[in-house]
Amino acid sequence: MKQALLYLFLLLGTGRAFGQAVVGSEKIPAKNIKPWLATTPKSFEGVYHFGESEGESELALAVSEGIVTAQIKSGDWVRVKGVEKWRFSYKNLTNVKIEGNKFRSVEMSGEFVRVLTEGNYENGLKINQYGRAAAPKGEAEIGTKSNPIKDYYQGEYPQASYQVLQVAALNKYSKAQLVLMRNEVFARYGYIFSTANGMLAHFKKQDWYDPSTTDVSRLLTEIEKKNIALLKASEAKM
Repeated sequence: MKQALLYLFLLLGTGRAFGQAVVGSEKIPAKNIKPWLATTPKSFEGVYHFGESEGESELALAVSEGIVTAQIKSGDWVRVKGVEKWRFSYKNLTNVKIEGNKFRSVEMSGEFVRVLTEGNYENGLKINQYGRAAAPKGEAEIGTKSNPIKDYYQGEYPQASYQVLQVAALNKYSKAQLVLMRNEVFARYGYIFSTANGMLAHFKKQDWYDPSTTDVSRLLTEIEKKNIALLKASEAKM
């Protein structure tokens, strides 16, 4: 449970009020927190885990070709055809910037830190402000860096969601592979495909696919939008 237990006062995406203590979390004294310094923003890329149990959320941070995206994933129980089902929801932060070890977006700001727990330092992201709500003095929530970004996205071609694709690199793929790569981006957010092109049949075989919506446009990150346009152009040339 170590990766989930550093967290006071802000469960991202759960609807809980800022400033509410998280039951079962570990309070970390200020002396055990120090700045995490890196030479490039790319070093901070990864998945940051906040909260625990049903209050968990993840912040996926991707850095590619000068573009920085940050996406919060959280989950909740929903009723689908009379059956309770755990379903994920996504929120993209806007105008994301990394300056030194500082993290900023329209929705939140914070800093990258190293946290001493159980005798070892872990890398993390400390949230100092969410919207207009600043953390009470001496209090904040820290999410530890739990996974590399490549492990966050499901499917055969996860790179289409976290790195800007290059035309030269796409030349090795067939048109069918490019079509699948592009549609995987939509499938990751639960897009409901028609039966016309075989995509629905293909993704129904994937245990991670959860068809839930016919519009995922607001869920796509800047990197994903750029790659979808590039993939469409590459497909058209074949």
